Amino acid sequence: MALSIMFYHLTNWLFHPLDSSNTLGRLGVYGVSIFFILSGLSMAIVYNKYLTTVQNTFMFFIRRIFRIWPLFWIVCIVITFHQRSITHPVDFQSLILNLTTLFGFYTPADYIPVGAWSIGNEMVYYALTPFFIVAYNYRKWFGNIVLSLTMIIGLYFAFSLLDANHDIASQWSLYVNPFNNLFLYVAGIAIYYNLHDLRIKPAVVNLVLVAAILIFIIVPFKGNHIVIVTGPGRIVFVLLSLIFVIMFYKMRLNLPKVITISLENLGIATYGVYLIHPVIYLYLRPYFPKFPDITSLYLLFCTVSVVTVAFSIILYRTFEFRFINMGKRITTRNHINLKPDTLK
Repeated sequence: MALSIMFYHLTNWLFHPLDSSNTLGRLGVYGVSIFFILSGLSMAIVYNKYLTTVQNTFMFFIRRIFRIWPLFWIVCIVITFHQRSITHPVDFQSLILNLTTLFGFYTPADYIPVGAWSIGNEMVYYALTPFFIVAYNYRKWFGNIVLSLTMIIGLYFAFSLLDANHDIASQWSLYVNPFNNLFLYVAGIAIYYNLHDLRIKPAVVNLVLVAAILIFIIVPFKGNHIVIVTGPGRIVFVLLSLIFVIMFYKMRLNLPKVITISLENLGIATYGVYLIHPVIYLYLRPYFPKFPDITSLYLLFCTVSVVTVAFSIILYRTFEFRFINMGKRITTRNHINLKPDTLK
């Protein structure tokens, strides 16, 4: 998903705008939606038995901050410095809101890095995560009622607030409102609580996954992206996104070690790929001809992609990982009763 979003942006910037009629154009929108579902699922898997006290909840917030803020700060500062160097005045209020990720709570569309609206959304969802976990731990049916309420809010955005007759750009502040996508995050949590004991035969998983991918590719939607985030399009692509996540969640693979190591490295690079590919593009673009031929465009596309992935892996291992461990040490030191199996 991270790679597809990077490819989506690079294609828009270098070749031509993508709309909802092609697969990459659809992934440019629903790659982020799948992020939200995966994020909710991941939080439920790791913290389902952890968020039981106020102290644990506070520790959870600290860990999330140490995971999100360090790289986000670097990207925000680099972009702000670049804008200032080309005579753009620095908006210190916007910078502070971004560095604290409070923009997600107050002004979701006022983000500095490209695509960072989703990070603002995530911080809102993290703030609500203890409530969702407590709801599901209390009674599964109670958690599912909460999910249903968030789905109603999502339908309200898709069928009422967002207008299918106007493009998504003109309604961007509505689309990036955290409550528009909240149900996706809660759905990820719901997948864990409702399906974690479910076993699906590998043949069924493969069949359903292939069918969902084919439908995602060929279902007849075209035009501005607004058609796949409103009305029937919203329902179709949300259902497909949920199926993707569930099938991969239930997939059991025994892969060669060389493949698992490669996938693990791509996995840890995900956050970096999502955040820094616009910065890599920004600084590599001037080194290519101002009016390049198609070969130069493809060369720039490939160079940005490779450098982004490699740099993201390096950043994780040399920078992000240090802060992740720091967050764990702080929360562990301040909570001596934390069980070893909850330190993951």
